[in-house]
Amino acid sequence: MSPHSLSTCRVGWVRWTLVALALLALALRLPPLLDNRFHPDEALYGYWGLLIARGRDPGLVNVPVYKPPLLPYLIAGTQGLLSKSEFAVRLPGLVSGVLTVPLAAALAHTLYRDHWTTVTAAACAALSPFAILFSATAFTDPPMVALGLAACVAAARRRPGWAGLLAGLSFAAKQTGLAWLPLAILLLIAGHQSPILRLRSGQASSLGKSLGQLAVAFATVVGATFVWDGVRVAQGAEGFWSLGVTGYGGLRFIWPQEVGTRLRGWLELGRYLFVSPVANGVLLMGLPVLVWHALHNRTQEALIDLLFVSFLLAYFFLHWLWAFPVWDRYLLPLVPILAILLGRIVSLVSHFICRATRSFARYALFIVHCSLFIALILPAWNAAAHSHYPVGGDHGAYDGIDQVAAFLNGQPEGTVVYQHWLGWEYDYYLFDGPISLAYWPTPDWLAQDVMVFGARGPRYITFPAWESSARVEQALAEVGYRLSPVLTTTRRDGAPTFTVYQIQPSSDQ
Repeated sequence: MSPHSLSTCRVGWVRWTLVALALLALALRLPPLLDNRFHPDEALYGYWGLLIARGRDPGLVNVPVYKPPLLPYLIAGTQGLLSKSEFAVRLPGLVSGVLTVPLAAALAHTLYRDHWTTVTAAACAALSPFAILFSATAFTDPPMVALGLAACVAAARRRPGWAGLLAGLSFAAKQTGLAWLPLAILLLIAGHQSPILRLRSGQASSLGKSLGQLAVAFATVVGATFVWDGVRVAQGAEGFWSLGVTGYGGLRFIWPQEVGTRLRGWLELGRYLFVSPVANGVLLMGLPVLVWHALHNRTQEALIDLLFVSFLLAYFFLHWLWAFPVWDRYLLPLVPILAILLGRIVSLVSHFICRATRSFARYALFIVHCSLFIALILPAWNAAAHSHYPVGGDHGAYDGIDQVAAFLNGQPEGTVVYQHWLGWEYDYYLFDGPISLAYWPTPDWLAQDVMVFGARGPRYITFPAWESSARVEQALAEVGYRLSPVLTTTRRDGAPTFTVYQIQPSSDQ
């Protein structure tokens, strides 16, 4: 956030509170970042970054890429600076997650000019368990959200060129970054005149010029993204856009029988945005009241309230009624907007209390806002210290994958590792290792390969705890081989996660 952004504040405590909240956000996001191993998607993005950073495939031509290029190149840069590590891969997500806190505050302050709304929006963004757990990952969503939110801040401050550039970069981080463009445009329009239908000719000309600047900047970034993709396609790769649509299973309207199931799924995930019953209750009761208040007040703030609520509804209905997978990460863009609206609702309530109880006015603001802060602390702590909630990255299923990688990397050159479930993890964790990876499609294929080449060197296979080795053991036994366990790893609660087997002749003792 620019040092000038709060220059109009009459009290310096706002700046220092925002600094404290940003530091708190960082502290809450570090434990899950350091404790959890890679989700498969994180390992894949880390592998793309290694291909770029090590110069093996700087254009990502030889791998199927279904995301825009911004995050892989950011990860390549962080790994080039900090070497290969989980922290380096997750650093862009961590920085994005922490920056979302002052960005939410900047947007709230620009639009509402209220100190308490600003601080509360920042606090809600910092303490959201959903945001904490996703900021500790290498997913594309945290950079997409931070850049899209920054585009809205630029639009609200009538900087259309920056708004278009940042909205384009949000798309370059993830395709769904397109969702921020209409909100940025509407905030830019709202900033020229209220109500917007009464624009004078001079203001209309200024608005048209601003919209043109936004469009040119946005088109420049998006065009550069597709130029990069076009160069890849010309060399034989498949475009990220078509691969992304294929990965979703094809985009379509949902079938009638899916309506209820998908609604329940999204609502179940939505409860983890803030977890706190107090915060969720304030939103459920406060948003309809906020809409009613906005419809009966012809002010700039009321218009902004309606824009934000409309954005929430449009975003939710799009993901509900269009056949996007019901995945938690798709709800992350709602966190900063809901944080701002929470700040707005609580500030309106506290100001109402101040007017109703003049003798306690000096305490009402502090008590109401601190109550919300206290209600958010425990869920935030549970998310940060224990990863209690089933959203975000890995929560223990891949504990021990680093031990498996260390063991396999210690094997002699020429060792063959068969993989079926852990391909993306192996691509990253074994990137510099001396071993050779071989994909086995069926147990019979594996048995035939071992029978033909088994005497040429050591061969290993890893089974995750959720898969049985029985069929492979039976197929190997038919060709005179067996599985010999050499390493077993466990998750944080003591349950097994992976077992590494060496494939040996049945006659070996």
